[in-house]
Amino acid sequence: MAGRQAEEARSEGLGLDAAARAALGLDAHEWVGLRERGARFVLLERRRERGEIDHRARGRGSGEPEVPLDRELAITCDVRVFALADVIGWLHGAGKSGLLLFQHDDHAKWVWLHRGEVVFAASNQRIDRLGHSLVRAGVLTFEQLHETERSYRRGERFGKALVERGFVSPRELWSGLQRQVEEIVRSLFSYAAGRIYFWDGDVQPDNVVRLALPTQRLVHEGMRWREDLRRFVKALCDPRVRIEAVAAKRESLGGSERLLFDVLAEESAFPSLCRRARLDPPTAARTLQLLHKTGAVRIHRADEDPDLTQRVRRDDPAERLRAYVHDAVKLLGELAAAIAAVEGPEHLPERFAGAVEEVASRFPGLLAGVRPGPGGVLDPDVLIERALGLAGERSHDVRDAFTSLIDYLEFEVKNHPRIADANGVLRSVAPLRARLLA
Repeated sequence: MAGRQAEEARSEGLGLDAAARAALGLDAHEWVGLRERGARFVLLERRRERGEIDHRARGRGSGEPEVPLDRELAITCDVRVFALADVIGWLHGAGKSGLLLFQHDDHAKWVWLHRGEVVFAASNQRIDRLGHSLVRAGVLTFEQLHETERSYRRGERFGKALVERGFVSPRELWSGLQRQVEEIVRSLFSYAAGRIYFWDGDVQPDNVVRLALPTQRLVHEGMRWREDLRRFVKALCDPRVRIEAVAAKRESLGGSERLLFDVLAEESAFPSLCRRARLDPPTAARTLQLLHKTGAVRIHRADEDPDLTQRVRRDDPAERLRAYVHDAVKLLGELAAAIAAVEGPEHLPERFAGAVEEVASRFPGLLAGVRPGPGGVLDPDVLIERALGLAGERSHDVRDAFTSLIDYLEFEVKNHPRIADANGVLRSVAPLRARLLA
């Protein structure tokens, strides 16, 4: 009764009647505190009575962490404006400690930082749970996961329940927790929209485990993981791809895995599957990856696909790099041709050679000694051979180098005094430009 009275007093202090509370989505145990008031906005923060359970989070694997009232909300921004990688990079470089929250629709993920390094992470998404991470690692089976989910007590630590049942060892649990945190952080970069909140000041995670993971490595891996997931989603969206459930595996599944599995009885195309299961494509794709790895689903292309051999080749990293260089050189040739058409072929090669030389100072393995031919044309065979011979993350260097050269020629087109319709030239090469960005 005292708690309810305190909640009513706080709400009344902000002038929140029943209608306002309903509009804000507050339940009986919640109240809002005034964080900041400015000329154009008022910032409210949702709070809960100490010890109360967020029933909306039940079944999703994580409730909202409690942020101490003395911590300042230092950052709030839209990831479409300030990229998550930039925000985390800044927090790392500044050596900040605190709690970062990412939200998009009903997805919420938290990252604890200590002196710029990641020490823990949590998520309200089932696919990010510890048990699912252990299944992906091959340490746990779906049968063991489902059995533990059905029998463990609310409030009990799930990892402890797995150890007590003999499904994992303490060492496997420790490694699994670290892997889970890394996966949650990497998954943040798969979102094209959402908001970031950061509370400044050391906040202890609600877990006995406090890890120390290199933030810069996690950001780098997250960006690469995002591209891999995007390619997988794109492949699943191909109308010739079919997904089939393996009936014998159904009883071992629970939650969203079983929901997706059951929808497969009526839908085998990925876009329809996402709509029927009410899952966003990245989450559905990650769930399918897990089901495929454990043998619960089969993913294949229709037998009548006449382009299967070429599609498999294009999935090879070397073939993708070869195709990218070929298209990039073609785009450069189209832009150079538009310039040469109005000023003749003899002047552009010298100017373009200067741009190539400047970019070569940053990417010598690809461009050192390369000179444009007549009309500013580059030799694709030479560049393909050099690109394939690069070590390490060669695709990133190749893309960055060609992007710089394309930007230079596009600048010339836009600002050339003799090109009357620069926008028309750029529209004519837009499909090729879009292919390079895909």
